[in-house]
Amino acid sequence: MTAVAVLLAALLAQAPSEPGPSGLTLPGYRLHLVVDESVDADTLRALAGSGTVLWLRTRSNMLRDSTVEAVALFPEAYVLFRPPLLEAHADQFRRAPRAGVWVGSESLGKGVGWHSRLGPRRVAVEVRGPLDTEVARKVAALRPARVTWLPGEADATLAGWGELAQLPGTKVLALAGVAGVAQAAGSLSPGPRGERAEASASEAAPRPRPCVEEEVLPGLLRAARSRVALRVDMGAPVDGPPCGMTRRVRVSGAPDDAALVALFSRAPDSELELDVGADPAALANARRWVERLEAAVRGDGSTR
Repeated sequence: MTAVAVLLAALLAQAPSEPGPSGLTLPGYRLHLVVDESVDADTLRALAGSGTVLWLRTRSNMLRDSTVEAVALFPEAYVLFRPPLLEAHADQFRRAPRAGVWVGSESLGKGVGWHSRLGPRRVAVEVRGPLDTEVARKVAALRPARVTWLPGEADATLAGWGELAQLPGTKVLALAGVAGVAQAAGSLSPGPRGERAEASASEAAPRPRPCVEEEVLPGLLRAARSRVALRVDMGAPVDGPPCGMTRRVRVSGAPDDAALVALFSRAPDSELELDVGADPAALANARRWVERLEAAVRGDGSTR
């Protein structure tokens, strides 16, 4: 187990907390929805809430026109693109001027600025494996709005953490297979046949204890913790160590008001993530999540 993995596994423990408010009321929310491009446009449109962030998995760079129109409705959206990018792809994507570009780090060496045909847009980069100086340089050159790092166990080094912390934009660290950290931090990109890479930890979680500020991270790493979010599953510790790190909480199943009240009362800056894909039941569940969170923002105890 590497230095970062050992450190986070040892420190990620939940301190006892007082019960929060009984009702779910939110000033706003961020719900990241990972959806397949095969979803029909009407279903996709129904997921466009005030705080939904769409991540559209694609199989090619050419989408259906109706899909592009639906993507344009989201306040924040990222569409997965791969080189080579043709002018026809760029022409179609101009219909969604607010949508961003989602790229994998493996495509960074395939031509300088290949995505520039799409015009000035937000860029989200997903880095798999080691994050060394050269990879960080290529990522930084894109001036990304969002960076997600999914290191393997051997790749989760303090040097990689330092590179991540210094990158521009919002950063998310997903550690898979480390007890007490992100116990199922799978991929946002489709696997060889569209599978989601899942990992679980069989070891018992560390014994809960309070958050001790000075024990978190030394020097540069301590200063950088507020700029990196840790991806965890619902039910994982949110108000214990690592102190100062926000959480991207992966949810599943139907919205649970009690769990959400507990989460947001302890960590009000948490963001939620739901892997939807193209399954009709998962899409219906995603809509329930959007409706429940929208109702919470309105201060309405019922869903629409």
